[in-house]
Amino acid sequence: MAKKYTKKQIKKLVDKKCYFCSESDYALLDVHRILEGKDGGKYHEQNTITVCVSCHRKIHAQRIKVFRKYTTTLGRTVLHFIDENGQEHYQ
Repeated sequence: MAKKYTKKQIKKLVDKKCYFCSESDYALLDVHRILEGKDGGKYHEQNTITVCVSCHRKIHAQRIKVFRKYTTTLGRTVLHFIDENGQEHYQ
């Protein structure tokens, strides 16, 4: 019988690694919602990033601040965040 994957499992399989530290152990990867569920955030591509458990905890502790993910007019996906060192990024 074939396994049915959830959207989160598929995202982890496609992304293959943590956005911030490049951890690639599937068992350590999470899918983080940029706009939290309590605020109406859904699990969809523009509202999620794949991160390891360590970086996920840093996000929730506000050591890494993720603001938004968007697609430019040229079709490039950009994540706006501030890293642990206080550097602002648009990657």
